Amino acid sequence: MSRRYLGLPRGRSEEELDLFIKKLELQAKETAEERIPLYLKVGVKDADLILDVGCGSGMVTRDIANLTKGEVFAMDESKEMIKVAKKVLKEFDNVHLAVGDAHNIPFKDNTFDITTCNLLLMWSVDPQRVVNEMKRVTREGGIVLASLEPDFGGKVHWPENPKVDRIFAGEAIRRRGGDPHIGRKLRALFVRAGLETEVGIGNTRIWTCEEDKAYYLHARDYYIKVLREAGLSHEEIDQWEYEYLKSLDDGIQLNFFPQFYAIGKKVKKDG
Repeated sequence: MSRRYLGLPRGRSEEELDLFIKKLELQAKETAEERIPLYLKVGVKDADLILDVGCGSGMVTRDIANLTKGEVFAMDESKEMIKVAKKVLKEFDNVHLAVGDAHNIPFKDNTFDITTCNLLLMWSVDPQRVVNEMKRVTREGGIVLASLEPDFGGKVHWPENPKVDRIFAGEAIRRRGGDPHIGRKLRALFVRAGLETEVGIGNTRIWTCEEDKAYYLHARDYYIKVLREAGLSHEEIDQWEYEYLKSLDDGIQLNFFPQFYAIGKKVKKDG
């Protein structure tokens, strides 16, 4: 969740930053049911040293720190996000924060038992280099985990709105410099890094209309902002919102887009 994750200009306003932090908090809560089983699967509970790359506001790091007795190092290239993370993680004695670029991770080779990232590769300038770096700082026999990388190109949505759907199906992500199809590329990224690789989809449950509505209303300001940036008029946004909320109230709305994970084992040199 570095500045590449933010997708916002470096000179962002305080209002933009606050809005984004609120979105991260909601995002962390809503994806916990996908991420936490993965943390347990890769052995976070028993790991001695864990690195969270692109930690952003620290809200995902908090979940990791709650699950382990080991030491958790968390890094992000944004000084602003690290300041936020210090507040979020102030109660944890086992968390250490640092400023650093995921493309040049400031730690020695073969250091961590587990190196993880969440929603980072989608916003990376060179995701292959990031995965390579995550592997480098992981010890032999250790694990590299990308816990959640979406693929907006696989989004399923009904009822349709052609003008708005294309924005949320990847156009807005691409406009901000991200890769909306990164999920389908995870296997290639991990295999090319030389990792023994397992990929899967973390979100197999389709939300109810009530859950969808609660999420939308909580994050409404963000969605409206995205549509305005895409050039939609106030009238077009109002019409879309009316139709969208009505479909939720009628109980017919369906939203799903795949969120992939990848687990990579760093094989010992002797096999």
